[in-house]
Amino acid sequence: MSVGSLVASGIGILLLVITAYILVGGTLGTAELVVMAQGDLAIQQEMRMRTNIDVAATSLDAAGKVLYVEVENSGNEPIVSFAHMDVYLVTSGSPIYNPYGTNWTVVAISPDQIHPNQLDPGEVLNLSVPYSGDDPTWVQVTTGNGVYDSAYI
Repeated sequence: MSVGSLVASGIGILLLVITAYILVGGTLGTAELVVMAQGDLAIQQEMRMRTNIDVAATSLDAAGKVLYVEVENSGNEPIVSFAHMDVYLVTSGSPIYNPYGTNWTVVAISPDQIHPNQLDPGEVLNLSVPYSGDDPTWVQVTTGNGVYDSAYI
């Protein structure tokens, strides 16, 4: 009789140790994941703080129904992905959303000797936005990390 209770106690202790190991491992894994996520968030916030754009100039080609916008990267962070940039226009009503590639395209970046096809600090992006209907009165350009600038046309 005493051997049976001893074996049962041993199995119970072994199950408690395995359960504690799994719980501690899961807790440590979760804590590591949270720390990494907070670090990534801090890096993204620092990048956003160093990003700044200015709508330097706008011009309308009313005959061709195209708006040309010059956007200067006046921050310290390069803008590398135009696919994540958005342009909003206001004509006579509410803002019109224009995603990259569908409704606006890059005309030129000047000067573009360093990192071609990226908007480095100090460079100017010239973009064209076709529109229909009334002439736009306002434009907003938004980067992929949420930094934006707007101007009346």
